[in-house]
Amino acid sequence: MATISPFRGVVYNQAKAGSIRDLVCPPYDIISPAEQQDLYRKNPHNIVRLEFGLESPGDTENDNRYTRAADVLEEWLRSGVLHPGDRPAIYIYEMEYKLGSAVRKLRGMICLVRIEDYDSGIIKPHETTLSGPKTDRLKLLKACKASFSQIFSLFSDPDNRIAGILKKTAGRPDMEVTHQDGVLHRVWVLSDQKDIEFIVREMKDKPIFIADGHHRYDTALNYRNERRKAAGSYNGDEAYNYVAMYLARLEDPGLTVLPAHRALFNLTDFNVTRFEDDLNRYFNIERIDFDKSSEAADRRTVLETLEHRSDRAHVFGMRVKGEHSYYILTLRNEADMDALVPDRSPAYRRLDVSILHHLIIDKLLGIRMETHKLGLNIEYIKDAAEADKRVHDGIAEIVFFMNPTKVREVKDVASAGERMPQKATYFYPKLLTGLVIHMIE
Repeated sequence: MATISPFRGVVYNQAKAGSIRDLVCPPYDIISPAEQQDLYRKNPHNIVRLEFGLESPGDTENDNRYTRAADVLEEWLRSGVLHPGDRPAIYIYEMEYKLGSAVRKLRGMICLVRIEDYDSGIIKPHETTLSGPKTDRLKLLKACKASFSQIFSLFSDPDNRIAGILKKTAGRPDMEVTHQDGVLHRVWVLSDQKDIEFIVREMKDKPIFIADGHHRYDTALNYRNERRKAAGSYNGDEAYNYVAMYLARLEDPGLTVLPAHRALFNLTDFNVTRFEDDLNRYFNIERIDFDKSSEAADRRTVLETLEHRSDRAHVFGMRVKGEHSYYILTLRNEADMDALVPDRSPAYRRLDVSILHHLIIDKLLGIRMETHKLGLNIEYIKDAAEADKRVHDGIAEIVFFMNPTKVREVKDVASAGERMPQKATYFYPKLLTGLVIHMIE
């Protein structure tokens, strides 16, 4: 199964670069243009200059954000702003965060993982990728020959054998930073050879499930294939055959998946009465009328009802433009999905996001599945109040409130060799970019 390896990670020299708090950044794909500018101003050595550099109107094939990132990386390495570790290591990475009133900790490890073709069954994706982000990431990888962030992935450790090693941290962490979102990130360098060899042996029997970072894995796979083709011959141990991952345990109680709510807009020939009649054929419908004073409280009631019923029913919240009502939709019969998508696995057909996208959005609203990933009619929003505001302000015709996809559902669908509908998962918290860098050459 999976082949993992320690590596000499490149890290910041804070004596030269400044505080690590001002040097790291969130994943590139959740950085807004305003945040990108703020990160540039925060510190001249912020990793955003490498991971997600600014474009310029005068960019050319030979001078662009990718070539500039490569030049900056070379300069930071030469000047000692960045420096490699003393010896190959696995990096224990813990994130401590609040979810509601509860404090959670998620602990995993940063290491190299051998890149495998998907049909090997060793690396299991659950999400479909888009061509645009892969083209962008491949250009950066080819220019810099380095990865500045890790692919967030999962493995099963039911007997806590690897968990026991991950807990063997003594003393202060080698890196510690509280990000602006309040999440505390800690990194310890694990260089004990016996512990590393134990982890490597244990992982040989395990598949790896990609949680977050499908585009980056596809990019690493494409880059590996390009390098192999150019080389003509290879033995599989070349550096480009490996990619940096953050591996967390499927059984870790600190693992959190948040929902992504759906706001639908630009609907053609949308008729509220007809749509509600169509819904009534498949769902039990409860209606909660609200006025201006009760709107927020009634929305919370809907979300709490969804959470309370999540283990025993397929349930959704809904609001339609022009109405002062929330709706709670509960699927009557799972057999409706069996008939609608008979070629899909039972694990896929039982997903809330599959029911929403296939039965409601595709069948009842007529928005074809193949267009959902294009974002022409659907916006995916993490915050329920923000999603609700799209309808309140008249921007969207409908908003659907979702329960989060369960971790076991991710495992089951990926194990069946299938990909979920777009934005089925939002793993939280997000890994910081720039804590540990993997140099391919």
